[in-house]
Amino acid sequence: MRKILVIALSLFLLMTGCDKSVKPIQIIETDFDLQQAENIMKRTWKPVHKMTNSKLETRPNVQISSKEEFFEIYDFTYMDESEKRTIYETIVVLRQGEEVKDANGYLVFGDGDFQKYIPTIYDEGVFIETAYIRESIFSDEYSYRNKVELIIVENSNEKITGWAKGFKRTNIFMKNDEGKWILKGISGKVSYGWNRKD
Repeated sequence: MRKILVIALSLFLLMTGCDKSVKPIQIIETDFDLQQAENIMKRTWKPVHKMTNSKLETRPNVQISSKEEFFEIYDFTYMDESEKRTIYETIVVLRQGEEVKDANGYLVFGDGDFQKYIPTIYDEGVFIETAYIRESIFSDEYSYRNKVELIIVENSNEKITGWAKGFKRTNIFMKNDEGKWILKGISGKVSYGWNRKD
């Protein structure tokens, strides 16, 4: 019986491993309206913008005692769970994977003079370089992997602040069941760390 289970597991791993290497037979890219792309980006990154102060510190301006409370206060509706987690874990202080709390039981955002800054489309010097729809089409056998993504590439110019110089980020969106574009992936720079004493 054990041998049968091992063989079955090996076949499953072999099949899923092969499945990952399957490439689309066609990729169609179509330009997407830049104004519409900017509206989608502003809607998606609004909670991060609300947390970023004039000193370019991305941190809540209220005391928060838990991750659940954080997501009740800041609306990340247009990001999927993995991207929400990325943003949260970027700005909260973690020690050995655990959230750090102060003496009053509130989460610590920013570690002393060391701060995090997450650039967004709202910031001076950040602009949308390009936006397009990418449709990936697979063979009939793998048609369940067909997908339509919205790719929005952010870039920066000379107006961006010094430590974020060279900022560039690719945002990958897919539509949810309600037809809304949801951020599913980020490629490039998410945040910058800097020291107030520098």
